[in-house]
Amino acid sequence: MPGYALDEFLGAGAFGEVWIGIDRNTGRRVAVKFYTHRGGLDWRLLSREVEKLVLLSADRYIVQVLDVGWDATPPYYVMEFIENGSLGDYLKTHGVLSVDEAVDMFRGVATGLLHAHNKGVLHCDVKPANVMVG
Repeated sequence: MPGYALDEFLGAGAFGEVWIGIDRNTGRRVAVKFYTHRGGLDWRLLSREVEKLVLLSADRYIVQVLDVGWDATPPYYVMEFIENGSLGDYLKTHGVLSVDEAVDMFRGVATGLLHAHNKGVLHCDVKPANVMVG
């Protein structure tokens, strides 16, 4: 994976694994998602996911795609790494949000979803584990 070094395994899901990586040029931490779908490589599914992420990358409420390794085995894409983790992680550690925190969080999520919908993208899995706390 040119330009990046893997540092720490974050987790795995139905479609692949996510690692923390280091950008060798900047030293910045990044998130690297490897597409390792158990049912085999579905290029159409992978390309749609990455195209949506790239399309939405202009919005500050949506994680930015930094690089794509289409020709790698397995294919991967690199995203900005959100140091504070997910809302799910935050809630496990800190408990419930205050009203002001919840309103601020909801405002950011709603703004990101509005941007996605305006671009024709529907997020079908909104949950605390998929909301990053930046």
